[in-house]
Amino acid sequence: MRKVVFLLKGDPFSWKAHEAFRVGMAIGINSEVSFVLIKDGVYALTRWYPEKLEIHGFDKLLENIDYVNVKLYVEDASAEERGLKEADFVKNVSFISADEIKEIIRNAEAVFVW
Repeated sequence: MRKVVFLLKGDPFSWKAHEAFRVGMAIGINSEVSFVLIKDGVYALTRWYPEKLEIHGFDKLLENIDYVNVKLYVEDASAEERGLKEADFVKNVSFISADEIKEIIRNAEAVFVW
């Protein structure tokens, strides 16, 4: 199975983050997708209130993420710098180091950076 990495590092509340999840889940139907959140991207899966920003959240997308081949990862250092713990995330994520992220990227056939 093809290995693909989605690396979300920017504004977690933008249309780009929404599209990254949408496309990543679509590719996860036929490929093994590693969705890695780093820097400010770690906020994308935290408990936030999109209606206060007058935008759509990821709730509908995330309802179906368990049915596709997508693994969610958060860079441990990025989460720690922002004071985020496992309980702050709306989905189960694996905390991994920068070296582990490099290995995931090294083993991937394609990498999308958002």
